[in-house]
Amino acid sequence: MKAEEPKLKFWGSPAFAMLPFGLYILLGGIFSVGYHYYSMKGLIFAAVISLLAGFFVCRNKGKYWDSVVHGLAQYGNSRLIFIFLIIGIFSKMMNTGKIGNGFIWLSLNLGIRGSAFVVFSFLASAVISMGAGAPIAALFAVIPIFYPPGILLGASPAMLTGALISGIFFGDALSPSSQVINTTVMIQHDKATGKPAELLATLRQRTPYILLAGAAAMVIFFIFGAQGGTMGDMAQIEAFSQAKGLLMLIPIAVLLAICFKTSNLFVGLSFAIVTGLVVGLLGGLFTFSDIVSIDYATSGLKGMIFEGIYGMLDVAVSTILLYGLIAVAVDGGMLEKCCNWILSRKFTSTKRGAEAVLMGGTIVINILLAGCVLPSILMFGDMADRIGQESGISPERRSILLTANATNFSSIIPINSAFVMGSVTIINEMVQNHSYLPHVTPFAIFCCSFYCLILTGICVFWVATGIGREPKACKKLDKMTATNHV
Repeated sequence: MKAEEPKLKFWGSPAFAMLPFGLYILLGGIFSVGYHYYSMKGLIFAAVISLLAGFFVCRNKGKYWDSVVHGLAQYGNSRLIFIFLIIGIFSKMMNTGKIGNGFIWLSLNLGIRGSAFVVFSFLASAVISMGAGAPIAALFAVIPIFYPPGILLGASPAMLTGALISGIFFGDALSPSSQVINTTVMIQHDKATGKPAELLATLRQRTPYILLAGAAAMVIFFIFGAQGGTMGDMAQIEAFSQAKGLLMLIPIAVLLAICFKTSNLFVGLSFAIVTGLVVGLLGGLFTFSDIVSIDYATSGLKGMIFEGIYGMLDVAVSTILLYGLIAVAVDGGMLEKCCNWILSRKFTSTKRGAEAVLMGGTIVINILLAGCVLPSILMFGDMADRIGQESGISPERRSILLTANATNFSSIIPINSAFVMGSVTIINEMVQNHSYLPHVTPFAIFCCSFYCLILTGICVFWVATGIGREPKACKKLDKMTATNHV
């Protein structure tokens, strides 16, 4: 069968389809490492320059920007962008409703402070992430909630941020409503039946390893969570203490309950936002002017709805441009060429070799895509499905390999990770409004995201030892091959 011609052709070599990616990583590294500029704005600039560079080496320029736009036009991609905007409103509402003040009150009364608050934040962010459905969406909800009170209660800035990032990945990995796992199992198929992987079987196989990584991370957070942190002035802490802020746990409960029941984040967020507005107004946590107000002196519009959306613009724009980079690589045909080359190598003839390829491929793609888990899995998923079927790896095991390696260290590379850079961006914005909050560097966050780092070791162990690898898939494949020979 003749291979399909790539939609985009490039001058000199088809490998130039990967030029935007290479330049994107290079420029992102220059901003963060060379100039110590930690913001999503740097990634936006890098993506724009990279896409322009790709345009000038593309032969059929008329189709180039069509491919870029097509990257956003896909339903799953557009859906994630809109989730960012809605979660921005939700997180702004939670902050305006003083939920952080409620956690300070709870911590003071229960004696939770320092490293204990870091562990508490890890577990709380995991619970929120289980209902959010997407780890990147959960991140922008939990950082503003837990970072300010954690700093006042003596938590280490880097440890606290690392615990929050670890918690959202831990919670998402345990959630049956996770977009990441549900998308992954749907694109990994059994070679004999053509059916996708079974969700419950996948969750059952990987849960012991996820719990192990989470438990180990909590122990480390408890031991080292307060190193470098200092307790705030008790008068200042008590000034931020407000029991009524815990009323904002009601919209969180609504979000989790509806998301677990419907597996639809939009439905959950819609009810949660309305519930939060009602609770906040009736509880005296904020006024109508906090929801929307007009500043006639500057002709500006203020309020949690507008400010929540505006606060997510950098993330949304950066993700839109990232989808364009993905589309150029796909339409340039380089992914298909890479898949054919991998399948022609001897190392894919064994399960261990094929799994190592799946592990390495997922990690490389995820790093190139700034740690954006779902886009990485969507980009590499078809290749993983083809390699896994040819090598006799069960679709459930493939799903575990993809999700685990897309949420290990590859998701928190300090040069360009959307999770790390997004956290730094949110923290920098909060520092401008609250002088008592400290800055934190991307490298420090990387070193303290222990769940992701521990999961990396588990992934290596899992592939190297073959533990949990089903021999049934191989026997089924051998039996079919023998039948065909007969």
